[in-house]
Amino acid sequence: MQDADVRGRFHVTAAWVRRISLLAVLLGAVSATAFDEEQPGVVYPNGVVTPRRDLWPDPIDSAAEFDRASRAEILVFAHALADSETFGDDVWKDRLGIDTVDVDSIHHTQHDLWQRVSQNYAIAARGCAADEAFCPATPEANSFRQEAEAFSSDIIQPRYKAWFDDATRFQETYLNDLLRLAALFPSSNNEIEIFNGNEMRGWKLQDRHFLLSFDDGPTPGPKREGPSEDSKAANTDLTLDMLRRNHVNGVFFSLGASFQARLRDSSVDAMKTLYSGMCIGSHGWTHKSHARWPQWQDSVASSSKLIHDTLPDSYVPAFRPPYGQRLPDSGPYFQRRGLKVVLWNIDSHDWDDALTPDDVRQRVMSLMLLWRRGIVLFHDFFPRAHAVVPRLISWLGHDDVTWVNCHDVDWSGGNRSAARSGDATSNQNR
Repeated sequence: MQDADVRGRFHVTAAWVRRISLLAVLLGAVSATAFDEEQPGVVYPNGVVTPRRDLWPDPIDSAAEFDRASRAEILVFAHALADSETFGDDVWKDRLGIDTVDVDSIHHTQHDLWQRVSQNYAIAARGCAADEAFCPATPEANSFRQEAEAFSSDIIQPRYKAWFDDATRFQETYLNDLLRLAALFPSSNNEIEIFNGNEMRGWKLQDRHFLLSFDDGPTPGPKREGPSEDSKAANTDLTLDMLRRNHVNGVFFSLGASFQARLRDSSVDAMKTLYSGMCIGSHGWTHKSHARWPQWQDSVASSSKLIHDTLPDSYVPAFRPPYGQRLPDSGPYFQRRGLKVVLWNIDSHDWDDALTPDDVRQRVMSLMLLWRRGIVLFHDFFPRAHAVVPRLISWLGHDDVTWVNCHDVDWSGGNRSAARSGDATSNQNR
Protein backbone atom coordinates (compact mmCIF):
# COMPACT_ATOMS: atom_id res chain seq x y z
CA MET A 1 0.00 0.00 0.00
CA GLN A 2 1.19 3.53 -0.75
CA ASP A 3 2.19 5.61 2.23
CA ALA A 4 0.14 8.61 3.35
CA ASP A 5 2.34 11.19 1.60
CA VAL A 6 1.93 9.46 -1.76
CA ARG A 7 -1.81 9.14 -1.29
CA GLY A 8 -2.05 12.81 -0.38
CA ARG A 9 -0.14 13.87 -3.50
CA PHE A 10 -2.39 11.63 -5.59
CA HIS A 11 -5.57 13.17 -4.18
CA VAL A 12 -4.41 16.73 -4.86
CA THR A 13 -3.22 15.82 -8.35
CA ALA A 14 -6.48 14.02 -9.12
CA ALA A 15 -8.50 17.09 -8.18
CA TRP A 16 -6.49 19.32 -10.51
CA VAL A 17 -6.52 16.75 -13.32
CA ARG A 18 -10.30 16.62 -13.03
CA ARG A 19 -10.63 20.40 -13.20
CA ILE A 20 -8.24 20.83 -16.14
CA SER A 21 -9.76 17.97 -18.11
CA LEU A 22 -13.30 19.28 -17.64
CA LEU A 23 -12.29 22.70 -18.87
CA ALA A 24 -10.36 21.41 -21.85
CA VAL A 25 -13.04 19.04 -23.08
CA LEU A 26 -16.01 21.34 -22.80
CA LEU A 27 -14.18 24.27 -24.35
CA GLY A 28 -13.23 22.09 -27.28
CA ALA A 29 -9.50 22.07 -26.67
CA VAL A 30 -9.34 18.28 -26.80
CA SER A 31 -11.67 15.46 -27.63
CA ALA A 32 -13.72 13.83 -24.87
CA THR A 33 -11.99 10.52 -25.41
CA ALA A 34 -8.59 11.99 -24.57
CA PHE A 35 -9.29 11.61 -20.86
CA ASP A 36 -9.93 8.04 -19.86
CA GLU A 37 -10.14 8.58 -16.12
CA GLU A 38 -11.77 12.00 -15.98
CA GLN A 39 -14.69 12.84 -18.23
CA PRO A 40 -16.34 16.24 -18.72
CA GLY A 41 -18.62 17.78 -16.18
CA VAL A 42 -19.15 21.51 -15.67
CA VAL A 43 -17.04 24.46 -16.82
CA TYR A 44 -16.74 27.60 -14.73
CA PRO A 45 -14.81 29.96 -17.03
CA ASN A 46 -14.78 32.87 -14.60
CA GLY A 47 -14.23 30.82 -11.45
CA VAL A 48 -16.68 30.01 -8.70
CA VAL A 49 -18.11 33.04 -6.91
CA THR A 50 -19.00 32.69 -3.26
CA PRO A 51 -21.29 34.98 -1.27
CA ARG A 52 -20.48 36.79 1.96
CA ARG A 53 -23.15 35.86 4.45
CA ASP A 54 -21.62 38.23 7.02
CA LEU A 55 -23.02 41.13 4.97
CA TRP A 56 -26.57 40.05 5.79
CA PRO A 57 -27.38 42.44 8.67
CA ASP A 58 -29.99 40.34 10.49
CA PRO A 59 -29.69 37.21 12.60
CA ILE A 60 -31.16 33.98 11.21
CA ASP A 61 -32.18 32.36 14.48
CA SER A 62 -35.85 31.61 13.85
CA ALA A 63 -38.17 30.36 11.14
CA ALA A 64 -39.33 33.93 10.46
CA GLU A 65 -35.76 35.16 10.06
CA PHE A 66 -34.96 32.24 7.77
CA ASP A 67 -37.98 33.21 5.63
CA ARG A 68 -36.90 36.86 5.44
CA ALA A 69 -33.43 35.91 4.25
CA SER A 70 -34.97 33.37 1.88
CA ARG A 71 -37.27 35.96 0.30
CA ALA A 72 -34.30 38.26 -0.23
CA GLU A 73 -32.18 35.62 -1.99
CA ILE A 74 -35.14 34.54 -4.12
CA LEU A 75 -35.82 38.10 -5.28
CA VAL A 76 -32.18 38.68 -6.24
CA PHE A 77 -32.04 35.40 -8.16
CA ALA A 78 -35.40 36.03 -9.85
CA HIS A 79 -34.30 39.51 -10.94
CA ALA A 80 -31.23 37.96 -12.60
CA LEU A 81 -33.49 35.33 -14.16
CA ALA A 82 -35.75 38.01 -15.60
CA ASP A 83 -32.74 39.81 -17.05
CA SER A 84 -31.52 36.60 -18.67
CA GLU A 85 -34.73 36.35 -20.67
CA THR A 86 -33.87 39.58 -22.49
CA PHE A 87 -30.75 38.09 -24.10
CA GLY A 88 -30.82 37.18 -27.76
CA ASP A 89 -29.74 33.73 -28.87
CA ASP A 90 -26.43 35.13 -30.13
CA VAL A 91 -25.46 36.37 -26.64
CA TRP A 92 -25.36 33.01 -24.90
CA LYS A 93 -22.05 31.69 -26.25
CA ASP A 94 -20.14 34.70 -25.00
CA ARG A 95 -22.03 34.96 -21.73
CA LEU A 96 -21.60 31.29 -20.84
CA GLY A 97 -18.13 30.84 -22.32
CA ILE A 98 -18.98 27.81 -24.47
CA ASP A 99 -19.04 27.16 -28.20
CA THR A 100 -22.23 25.10 -28.53
CA VAL A 101 -25.51 26.20 -26.99
CA ASP A 102 -28.87 24.45 -26.92
CA VAL A 103 -31.12 27.53 -26.69
CA ASP A 104 -34.31 25.48 -26.34
CA SER A 105 -32.82 23.76 -23.31
CA ILE A 106 -31.95 27.15 -21.81
CA HIS A 107 -35.51 28.35 -22.28
CA HIS A 108 -36.88 25.16 -20.73
CA THR A 109 -34.64 25.63 -17.70
CA GLN A 110 -35.61 29.29 -17.34
CA HIS A 111 -39.27 28.26 -17.27
CA ASP A 112 -38.54 25.56 -14.70
CA LEU A 113 -36.58 27.98 -12.50
CA TRP A 114 -39.44 30.51 -12.58
CA GLN A 115 -41.83 27.87 -11.31
CA ARG A 116 -39.52 26.89 -8.46
CA VAL A 117 -38.65 30.38 -7.25
CA SER A 118 -42.29 31.50 -7.52
CA GLN A 119 -43.41 28.62 -5.34
CA ASN A 120 -40.60 29.18 -2.88
CA TYR A 121 -41.35 32.89 -2.59
CA ALA A 122 -45.00 32.17 -1.90
CA ILE A 123 -44.00 29.79 0.91
CA ALA A 124 -41.47 32.25 2.35
CA ALA A 125 -44.04 35.07 2.26
CA ARG A 126 -46.79 33.25 4.16
CA GLY A 127 -45.84 34.81 7.48
CA CYS A 128 -45.28 38.32 6.16
CA ALA A 129 -46.42 41.06 8.50
CA ALA A 130 -47.05 44.69 7.65
CA ASP A 131 -43.89 46.51 6.54
CA GLU A 132 -41.84 43.29 6.75
CA ALA A 133 -38.79 43.37 4.49
CA PHE A 134 -38.87 41.67 1.09
CA CYS A 135 -42.58 40.86 1.30
CA PRO A 136 -45.04 41.13 -1.61
CA ALA A 137 -46.14 44.67 -2.35
CA THR A 138 -49.54 43.44 -3.52
CA PRO A 139 -51.58 40.34 -2.66
CA GLU A 140 -52.08 39.27 -6.26
CA ALA A 141 -50.75 35.79 -6.91
CA ASN A 142 -49.24 36.78 -10.28
CA SER A 143 -47.31 39.79 -8.93
CA PHE A 144 -44.10 37.96 -8.08
CA ARG A 145 -42.58 38.24 -11.53
CA GLN A 146 -43.23 41.99 -11.69
CA GLU A 147 -41.77 42.46 -8.22
CA ALA A 148 -38.68 40.48 -9.17
CA GLU A 149 -38.18 42.51 -12.35
CA ALA A 150 -38.43 45.76 -10.38
CA PHE A 151 -36.26 44.60 -7.47
CA SER A 152 -33.19 46.82 -7.02
CA SER A 153 -31.03 48.47 -4.38
CA ASP A 154 -33.18 51.60 -4.72
CA ILE A 155 -36.19 50.00 -3.06
CA ILE A 156 -34.55 48.21 -0.12
CA GLN A 157 -33.57 49.54 3.28
CA PRO A 158 -30.07 51.06 3.34
CA ARG A 159 -28.80 48.46 5.82
CA TYR A 160 -29.28 45.75 3.19
CA LYS A 161 -27.34 47.49 0.39
CA ALA A 162 -23.95 45.88 1.05
CA TRP A 163 -25.60 42.47 1.17
CA PHE A 164 -27.58 43.26 -2.01
CA ASP A 165 -24.50 44.11 -4.08
CA ASP A 166 -22.74 40.93 -2.99
CA ALA A 167 -25.83 38.73 -3.41
CA THR A 168 -26.42 40.12 -6.90
CA ARG A 169 -22.89 39.19 -7.91
CA PHE A 170 -23.26 35.69 -6.50
CA GLN A 171 -26.75 34.92 -7.80
CA GLU A 172 -26.01 36.22 -11.32
CA THR A 173 -22.93 34.00 -11.50
CA TYR A 174 -24.82 31.04 -10.03
CA LEU A 175 -27.62 31.50 -12.58
CA ASN A 176 -25.02 31.52 -15.37
CA ASP A 177 -23.69 28.23 -14.01
CA LEU A 178 -27.17 26.68 -14.14
CA LEU A 179 -27.85 27.99 -17.62
CA ARG A 180 -24.45 26.71 -18.77
CA LEU A 181 -25.53 23.25 -17.64
CA ALA A 182 -28.78 23.74 -19.54
CA ALA A 183 -26.97 24.94 -22.68
CA LEU A 184 -24.96 21.72 -22.73
CA PHE A 185 -27.92 19.45 -22.01
CA PRO A 186 -28.69 16.85 -23.27
CA SER A 187 -25.60 16.39 -25.50
CA SER A 188 -23.45 16.61 -22.36
CA ASN A 189 -26.00 15.67 -19.75
CA ASN A 190 -25.76 16.60 -16.10
CA GLU A 191 -27.86 17.22 -13.00
CA ILE A 192 -29.86 20.12 -14.45
CA GLU A 193 -32.63 17.88 -15.77
CA ILE A 194 -34.00 14.37 -15.36
CA PHE A 195 -34.70 11.91 -18.15
CA ASN A 196 -37.46 9.93 -16.42
CA GLY A 197 -39.40 9.52 -13.20
CA ASN A 198 -36.82 7.12 -11.78
CA GLU A 199 -34.37 10.00 -11.29
CA MET A 200 -34.45 12.40 -8.34
CA ARG A 201 -32.77 15.74 -7.68
CA GLY A 202 -34.23 16.77 -4.33
CA TRP A 203 -37.13 18.99 -5.39
CA LYS A 204 -39.75 16.62 -3.98
CA LEU A 205 -38.54 16.94 -0.41
CA GLN A 206 -40.70 18.99 1.91
CA ASP A 207 -40.00 22.66 2.60
CA ARG A 208 -36.91 23.16 4.81
CA HIS A 209 -35.92 19.50 4.40
CA PHE A 210 -32.37 18.75 3.28
CA LEU A 211 -30.62 15.44 2.66
CA LEU A 212 -26.84 15.29 3.06
CA SER A 213 -24.99 13.27 0.43
CA PHE A 214 -21.30 12.46 0.02
CA ASP A 215 -19.45 11.20 -3.07
CA ASP A 216 -16.18 9.57 -4.11
CA GLY A 217 -15.22 7.65 -0.96
CA PRO A 218 -14.16 5.79 0.89
CA THR A 219 -10.72 7.19 1.45
CA PRO A 220 -8.00 4.96 2.92
CA GLY A 221 -8.26 4.63 6.68
CA PRO A 222 -5.85 6.06 9.25
CA LYS A 223 -2.55 4.26 9.67
CA ARG A 224 -2.81 1.30 11.97
CA GLU A 225 -0.09 2.63 14.25
CA GLY A 226 -1.85 5.93 14.85
CA PRO A 227 -3.62 8.90 13.25
CA SER A 228 -2.31 9.74 9.81
CA GLU A 229 -0.44 12.99 9.32
CA ASP A 230 -2.12 13.17 5.93
CA SER A 231 -5.64 14.46 6.61
CA LYS A 232 -6.90 13.28 3.22
CA ALA A 233 -6.18 9.64 4.07
CA ALA A 234 -8.99 9.54 6.66
CA ASN A 235 -11.49 12.04 5.26
CA THR A 236 -14.28 9.45 5.13
CA ASP A 237 -13.65 8.54 8.77
CA LEU A 238 -13.61 12.18 9.82
CA THR A 239 -16.83 12.88 7.92
CA LEU A 240 -18.64 9.92 9.46
CA ASP A 241 -17.44 10.82 12.96
CA MET A 242 -18.62 14.39 12.43
CA LEU A 243 -22.12 13.27 11.40
CA ARG A 244 -22.48 11.03 14.46
CA ARG A 245 -21.33 13.78 16.81
CA ASN A 246 -24.02 16.03 15.36
CA HIS A 247 -26.74 13.33 15.47
CA VAL A 248 -27.42 13.35 11.74
CA ASN A 249 -26.77 10.92 8.94
CA GLY A 250 -26.39 11.01 5.17
CA VAL A 251 -26.16 8.89 2.06
CA PHE A 252 -22.69 8.00 0.78
CA PHE A 253 -22.17 7.19 -2.90
CA SER A 254 -19.03 5.09 -2.94
CA LEU A 255 -16.73 4.08 -5.75
CA GLY A 256 -16.44 0.31 -6.05
CA ALA A 257 -12.66 0.30 -6.49
CA SER A 258 -12.13 2.50 -3.42
CA PHE A 259 -14.60 0.46 -1.39
CA GLN A 260 -12.85 -2.76 -2.37
CA ALA A 261 -9.44 -1.33 -1.45
CA ARG A 262 -10.68 -0.19 1.96
CA LEU A 263 -12.32 -3.58 2.55
CA ARG A 264 -9.11 -5.42 1.70
CA ASP A 265 -7.21 -3.25 4.16
CA SER A 266 -9.71 -3.80 6.95
CA SER A 267 -12.58 -6.28 7.31
CA VAL A 268 -16.31 -6.67 6.79
CA ASP A 269 -16.93 -5.95 10.47
CA ALA A 270 -14.79 -2.82 10.29
CA MET A 271 -16.73 -1.59 7.25
CA LYS A 272 -20.02 -2.22 9.06
CA THR A 273 -18.77 -0.19 12.00
CA LEU A 274 -17.48 2.56 9.72
CA TYR A 275 -20.84 3.11 8.00
CA SER A 276 -23.11 2.23 10.93
CA GLY A 277 -26.26 4.35 10.92
CA MET A 278 -25.60 5.72 7.44
CA CYS A 279 -26.91 4.85 3.98
CA ILE A 280 -24.59 3.81 1.20
CA GLY A 281 -25.21 3.54 -2.52
CA SER A 282 -23.05 3.21 -5.61
CA HIS A 283 -21.07 5.84 -7.52
CA GLY A 284 -19.87 3.31 -10.07
CA TRP A 285 -16.66 1.31 -10.01
CA THR A 286 -14.40 4.23 -10.98
CA HIS A 287 -15.01 7.93 -11.46
CA LYS A 288 -15.76 7.94 -15.19
CA SER A 289 -18.64 9.39 -17.15
CA HIS A 290 -21.29 6.68 -17.38
CA ALA A 291 -22.60 8.38 -20.50
CA ARG A 292 -19.39 7.65 -22.45
CA TRP A 293 -18.02 4.45 -20.96
CA PRO A 294 -18.91 1.24 -22.83
CA GLN A 295 -18.61 -0.77 -19.58
CA TRP A 296 -20.93 1.45 -17.57
CA GLN A 297 -23.43 -1.33 -16.86
CA ASP A 298 -20.70 -3.57 -15.45
CA SER A 299 -19.53 -0.62 -13.34
CA VAL A 300 -22.99 -0.14 -11.84
CA ALA A 301 -23.67 -3.84 -11.30
CA SER A 302 -20.31 -4.76 -9.75
CA SER A 303 -20.12 -1.77 -7.41
CA SER A 304 -23.72 -2.16 -6.26
CA LYS A 305 -23.25 -5.89 -5.61
CA LEU A 306 -20.04 -5.37 -3.65
CA ILE A 307 -21.58 -2.72 -1.41
CA HIS A 308 -24.83 -4.67 -0.92
CA ASP A 309 -23.07 -7.93 -0.07
CA THR A 310 -20.71 -6.23 2.37
CA LEU A 311 -23.15 -3.83 4.05
CA PRO A 312 -26.70 -5.19 3.59
CA ASP A 313 -28.07 -3.12 6.48
CA SER A 314 -26.65 0.18 5.21
CA TYR A 315 -27.02 -0.39 1.46
CA VAL A 316 -29.69 1.55 -0.42
CA PRO A 317 -30.59 0.75 -4.06
CA ALA A 318 -29.38 4.10 -5.34
CA PHE A 319 -26.83 5.09 -7.96
CA ARG A 320 -25.28 8.52 -8.48
CA PRO A 321 -23.55 8.85 -11.86
CA PRO A 322 -20.17 10.59 -11.76
CA TYR A 323 -20.60 14.21 -12.97
CA GLY A 324 -24.35 13.46 -13.11
CA GLN A 325 -23.77 11.94 -16.56
CA ARG A 326 -25.77 8.94 -17.75
CA LEU A 327 -27.22 7.82 -21.07
CA PRO A 328 -30.61 9.34 -21.92
CA ASP A 329 -32.04 5.87 -22.54
CA SER A 330 -30.50 4.21 -19.48
CA GLY A 331 -33.71 4.43 -17.46
CA PRO A 332 -35.01 0.90 -18.22
CA TYR A 333 -31.69 -0.62 -17.11
CA PHE A 334 -31.84 1.06 -13.70
CA GLN A 335 -35.51 0.24 -13.27
CA ARG A 336 -34.91 -3.44 -14.04
CA ARG A 337 -32.21 -3.55 -11.39
CA GLY A 338 -34.38 -1.68 -8.89
CA LEU A 339 -31.92 1.23 -8.69
CA LYS A 340 -32.86 4.86 -8.20
CA VAL A 341 -30.70 7.44 -10.01
CA VAL A 342 -29.96 10.15 -7.44
CA LEU A 343 -28.70 13.55 -8.57
CA TRP A 344 -28.65 16.78 -6.52
CA ASN A 345 -29.91 20.36 -6.59
CA ILE A 346 -27.44 22.03 -4.19
CA ASP A 347 -23.79 21.69 -5.18
CA SER A 348 -21.45 22.68 -2.36
CA HIS A 349 -18.35 22.85 -4.60
CA ASP A 350 -16.37 21.41 -1.73
CA TRP A 351 -14.13 19.69 -4.29
CA ASP A 352 -12.68 23.04 -5.38
CA ASP A 353 -9.26 23.63 -3.82
CA ALA A 354 -9.65 27.35 -4.51
CA LEU A 355 -12.42 27.52 -1.89
CA THR A 356 -11.93 27.54 1.86
CA PRO A 357 -14.34 25.66 4.14
CA ASP A 358 -15.90 29.02 5.00
CA ASP A 359 -16.41 29.78 1.28
CA VAL A 360 -18.20 26.45 0.90
CA ARG A 361 -20.32 27.07 3.99
CA GLN A 362 -21.49 30.49 2.80
CA ARG A 363 -22.28 29.15 -0.68
CA VAL A 364 -24.39 26.32 0.72
CA MET A 365 -26.16 28.68 3.14
CA SER A 366 -27.25 31.00 0.33
CA LEU A 367 -28.42 28.10 -1.85
CA MET A 368 -30.40 26.57 1.02
CA LEU A 369 -32.15 29.91 1.49
CA LEU A 370 -32.86 30.09 -2.25
CA TRP A 371 -34.13 26.54 -2.81
CA ARG A 372 -35.54 25.79 0.66
CA ARG A 373 -35.22 22.01 0.13
CA GLY A 374 -32.98 19.56 -1.59
CA ILE A 375 -30.15 17.08 -1.80
CA VAL A 376 -26.84 18.72 -0.89
CA LEU A 377 -23.78 17.39 -2.71
CA PHE A 378 -20.61 17.02 -0.63
CA HIS A 379 -17.60 14.71 -1.01
CA ASP A 380 -16.05 12.60 1.72
CA PHE A 381 -12.99 12.32 -0.53
CA PHE A 382 -12.12 15.96 0.22
CA PRO A 383 -11.57 17.55 3.64
CA ARG A 384 -14.05 20.44 3.60
CA ALA A 385 -17.34 18.67 4.34
CA HIS A 386 -16.45 17.64 7.88
CA ALA A 387 -15.61 21.28 8.65
CA VAL A 388 -18.65 22.79 6.90
CA VAL A 389 -21.58 20.59 7.91
CA PRO A 390 -21.36 21.20 11.69
CA ARG A 391 -21.54 24.94 11.13
CA LEU A 392 -24.56 24.54 8.87
CA ILE A 393 -26.29 22.47 11.53
CA SER A 394 -25.48 25.04 14.20
CA TRP A 395 -26.52 27.97 11.99
CA LEU A 396 -29.90 26.41 11.23
CA GLY A 397 -30.53 24.99 14.68
CA HIS A 398 -33.53 27.22 15.42
CA ASP A 399 -35.01 27.66 11.94
CA ASP A 400 -37.32 24.60 11.70
CA VAL A 401 -34.89 22.97 9.29
CA THR A 402 -34.87 19.16 9.09
CA TRP A 403 -31.82 17.17 8.06
CA VAL A 404 -33.58 14.22 6.50
CA ASN A 405 -32.86 10.79 7.90
CA CYS A 406 -31.56 8.84 4.92
CA HIS A 407 -33.40 5.75 6.18
CA ASP A 408 -36.70 7.62 5.87
CA VAL A 409 -36.18 8.27 2.17
CA ASP A 410 -38.17 6.12 -0.22
CA TRP A 411 -35.41 5.30 -2.65
CA SER A 412 -38.00 4.44 -5.26
CA GLY A 413 -38.74 8.18 -5.30
CA GLY A 414 -39.63 10.94 -2.87
CA ASN A 415 -39.45 11.24 0.90
CA ARG A 416 -41.47 8.60 2.68
CA SER A 417 -42.03 10.59 5.83
CA ALA A 418 -40.84 13.55 7.78
CA ALA A 419 -38.12 12.83 10.28
CA ARG A 420 -39.32 11.17 13.46
CA SER A 421 -39.82 13.78 16.12
CA GLY A 422 -37.76 13.26 19.24
CA ASP A 423 -35.47 10.64 17.68
CA ALA A 424 -31.82 11.67 17.41
CA THR A 425 -31.43 9.69 14.18
CA SER A 426 -34.25 11.66 12.61
CA ASN A 427 -31.83 14.52 11.94
CA GLN A 428 -34.39 17.03 13.23
CA ASN A 429 -33.04 20.31 14.52
CA ARG A 430 -34.96 20.99 17.69
